[in-house]
Amino acid sequence: MSVGVITYLDRENNPYIVREAVPDDSSDIISLITEVGLEGEYIANEGEYYSVEQQRHILTQHPSGQLILVALVDKRIIGTLEAVQGTFRKNRHVATMGMALKKGFRGLNRGQGLIMALEQWAETQSVEKIAISVFESNGRAIHFYKRYGFVIEAIRPNQFRIGGQMVAEVFMAKYLSD
Repeated sequence: MSVGVITYLDRENNPYIVREAVPDDSSDIISLITEVGLEGEYIANEGEYYSVEQQRHILTQHPSGQLILVALVDKRIIGTLEAVQGTFRKNRHVATMGMALKKGFRGLNRGQGLIMALEQWAETQSVEKIAISVFESNGRAIHFYKRYGFVIEAIRPNQFRIGGQMVAEVFMAKYLSD
């Protein structure tokens, strides 16, 4: 199922585009994830997640049960979201996601379009639950996800060390079915 190309408006009524990632986006996605990872406070990796070649292979193969989205401003990738559906019958109803936005493009509600496109895809895949984990120190992200219907399901204390501090991992989920 293709999400298509969707234009959204951010908090200041500036347009941005959300679409499925294509192989030519590989380098920009890896650069973005590396950049956010090196900030050291938003995502677990602290450098390259995949190589550009690995990312290109994934986007070329387009595995079933996996969605990779990009958000663009002025034709530049400023955000990405990856969701992977459970691989077993017992957890196919769950998609686990991760999202990253480039510094300077956060706080304007540009993650909303990524979440909305994910939910559109999830419905076509019979996904009933979208799950994510967030660092407890990332209060803005926790607030953002709560605003879009995510609830805290569990907290795993002292799971990460960020800036010399022990930080809990907060498990959040949004239930799509009644």
